[in-house]
Amino acid sequence: MSRFIKHLSDFFAVTDDDDDFELPLDESGKLIRPIGTVRAVEHSFKTRSAGQGSPTGSPQQTEVLPLDDESRALLEIAKAVRDKAYAKYSGFHVGAVLVAASGQVYPGVNMENASYPAGLCAERAAFAAAITAGEREFSAIAIIGSDDDAPCYPCGICRQVMAEFCPPEFPVILSDGVYSLGSLLPHSFEL
Repeated sequence: MSRFIKHLSDFFAVTDDDDDFELPLDESGKLIRPIGTVRAVEHSFKTRSAGQGSPTGSPQQTEVLPLDDESRALLEIAKAVRDKAYAKYSGFHVGAVLVAASGQVYPGVNMENASYPAGLCAERAAFAAAITAGEREFSAIAIIGSDDDAPCYPCGICRQVMAEFCPPEFPVILSDGVYSLGSLLPHSFEL
């Protein structure tokens, strides 16, 4: 079992009533590549640009994939890490779990600061940890906010950071389903 996974066993202590929850690990102790089964099947991500099929130019509509067992497992990990967030000012705790193509997971939490712009979102914290470890390719990210039932959509800055490293079909797992990054950020900035 890798040192990182051993460390995660303490870090991701699940606090829910579900005592049967276990991280999906392979024989070597590495996290089984989440969302792999979803990516192996044909997805039905579809977007409709504002104005298409709507006389009022309604906001973009997105078809969302339902959560599967692997997606739910990642959300449980994000819930566990969320408790470590530093949200002294807003009280809004966010946990994120980024999965690298290597199968390694990188947690992140939001970190607020009295000087508000110095704060950091959970998603960017997870990406910073992964990039620091040398990762450059990613399989999925799961994000959970203070309310387990309400989807915690990533902010615009986090969406743009994801677009720097991930293709439009990159899965973004929220409490109500699996979105494609391209549907959440249809017009990312590029140089």
